[in-house]
Amino acid sequence: MAKCKGCGKEIEWIKTPAGKAMPVDIEVITVVTAKGEVVKGHIPHWATCPAAQQFKKK
Repeated sequence: MAKCKGCGKEIEWIKTPAGKAMPVDIEVITVVTAKGEVVKGHIPHWATCPAAQQFKKK
């Protein structure tokens, strides 16, 4: 497992459809879409990381 350099939390790296790497929290969550579909996935780590601002491009 990788660890976030900002907060130290364990993260995973996934590849987006565009081929870019995205850090995500390791916990799998269940979400119900607006169409009523149930899907499982990960939360992007930048949404939960207290140090996310230090990684934003200027």
